[in-house]
Amino acid sequence: MSLSRHFYALDEVHSALQYSSTRNDRAETLFWCNELLRSGCVSEAISTLLESWLWNKGPFCLSWFHNAFSTLGGDECSEEDILLSSYQLSCVSYLKRDHSLWSILALQEGAVPCDRVGPKTIPHPFTDERESYLIRAIVQGRAYCAWCMVKQMEWDRVQAILLWYTDQSNTLFKTCLDYFTEYEKLLGYRTAEYDTVFRCLSVIMVCLSPLQQEDSFRPLPSALDATSQSQLDHWNKLLGTKARVYSVPQSALYGRTLRGRMRWAQSTVSYLNNIEPHLIGCPFWEEAISEYGTVKSTILWNSDEDREAFYQRYFPDDIPDEWTKSEKAKSHGEGILGPKESLTMVKYARNYLSKLSRFAWNSHPLILRLMEGKEGTHPTSVLSEKAVMEINMIPMKRRMII
Repeated sequence: MSLSRHFYALDEVHSALQYSSTRNDRAETLFWCNELLRSGCVSEAISTLLESWLWNKGPFCLSWFHNAFSTLGGDECSEEDILLSSYQLSCVSYLKRDHSLWSILALQEGAVPCDRVGPKTIPHPFTDERESYLIRAIVQGRAYCAWCMVKQMEWDRVQAILLWYTDQSNTLFKTCLDYFTEYEKLLGYRTAEYDTVFRCLSVIMVCLSPLQQEDSFRPLPSALDATSQSQLDHWNKLLGTKARVYSVPQSALYGRTLRGRMRWAQSTVSYLNNIEPHLIGCPFWEEAISEYGTVKSTILWNSDEDREAFYQRYFPDDIPDEWTKSEKAKSHGEGILGPKESLTMVKYARNYLSKLSRFAWNSHPLILRLMEGKEGTHPTSVLSEKAVMEINMIPMKRRMII
């Protein structure tokens, strides 16, 4: 376990940032983002913000992604830009929280049949039966049907259709499609799983209705409000235990952190009683001890005087071993799993991915059944190589009720 600048577990700072940014808690979102930045975890802070947006807002707040990629997607960015991006994410209405992206991925991997789509379409140049089906599904806002068809087509061909469709729109769809192909500039890495995730996001995005499109690209604040800026300035002046303003939310731990994978009988408090090995892995602390060197997580002090000077400099009050129980409990404590409890994707989904799915209505109970026995505690854990399902592409004709 690596410790942050102010001795929170780094994995818990990431989790707390992701958790608070989905709850319109501007103060805590800024605090946890600032803690990562003060710990030297710049790229990691951007990656955490992207994941929070991706799995909780996604297509329903494309303005955040467009802004974030424009300011943070280059080789250089400022801490102010990252903090503003975290603030903007926390300003997105809680009512926009949506888990359609994960729900659609989970349903497709579970081979859940999609409904037939109606005949409604728009004039288009595509003659292939599957391509015509995809256009109809998009026009009718049937994102799951569209994604099931996409899984049966070559992605290059799908891209051509999406680009043609976005050319018919006056929104920033096309720009976002281009940005999605370079998601690693924000996430920090590229994987086959995230390639699938952003392809699915592209399909969902073009299924938005005109009103949803307008709302998704609604402008976000261009600067921090006065209260938030004042809080941030105040936090940056604090040292020692006074800088540990917030406790890590217990609700943010399950499956995402070391403590969230430990049982009640286990504890992380011991990490505070012997901090030196756990400074390794945090950029701030590694730079602070770079003049001394390390061997197998042991700091090679030049002398006792050097060690004492280091502690006087970085521990203005007490060392963590001498903190009160309540102070330690802000960042460390017992595990959250019961004696016989194990991590499950079902509980992870129930905790973090159970809100409204506008493109997969009333699907959550079914998805939980599909997750039974599924290992992993991350949204991408649902992805696997499965045979695609058969799709009835004949347009559904509706009867008129008089």
